[in-house]
Amino acid sequence: MSNPHETLRSTAVIFSLRRTPMFAGLPEDDLAMIADLCILKTYQKGEYVFRQREPAHGFFIVRRGIINVHRVGTDGREHVIHLFRPGESFAENSLFNESGYLTDARSVGESEVIMVPKWEFLQILRQRADIGLRVLATMSGHMRGLISSLESVALKDAETRLMHWILRRCPRPISSKPAEIAIGMTKTMLSGELGTRQETLSRTLAKLREAGLISVRARTLKIPSPLKLKAAFQAHLEGGKA
Repeated sequence: MSNPHETLRSTAVIFSLRRTPMFAGLPEDDLAMIADLCILKTYQKGEYVFRQREPAHGFFIVRRGIINVHRVGTDGREHVIHLFRPGESFAENSLFNESGYLTDARSVGESEVIMVPKWEFLQILRQRADIGLRVLATMSGHMRGLISSLESVALKDAETRLMHWILRRCPRPISSKPAEIAIGMTKTMLSGELGTRQETLSRTLAKLREAGLISVRARTLKIPSPLKLKAAFQAHLEGGKA
């Protein structure tokens, strides 16, 4: 007779796997096979999922909450790489290297993650090239996001970085049609992602609001004209800022 608790756990894991781009569209039997390997882990606010250089035991999928993946610079400052939310996977690179985790990962609030064990999952990849290609596609997506983040951090000031962050989330193609963006995080988290201080972020938001480029309500940004915002962004890049 099946254990009701195990059945519930398996159903929850399969549901989360199905929401993850890496596994979306896989047959139920494949999802069940992967779910059988998985381990559910719960973390409290501020608790670390792993630390940089710790031995890598697998990669993770966020089931509930937010996970802050970051590196700490030589100056002691924390540089946010990405905030991972439900349905997103992280640390897949641990499957293919022996040097341990490359970053720190910390729970922003109470979070629940699914750990996909490294060695057991590698056994599946040796037999299933189609799943291996999904892993590579996911890692490629993370790389594109990292490059975009590096481009943003390289921009000369907080105002330019914030405009870049907003424009990346506007509907494509960029037009004069008004748009709304859910910030989805606190100002503290957003300032960390932009590599600036919270006070600087608040001043920058106020400056863009005064210029009529955005309006802010709760955790939603309203952009009257993304095209106008893009023009202001390009002017900053070209040194048009006084």
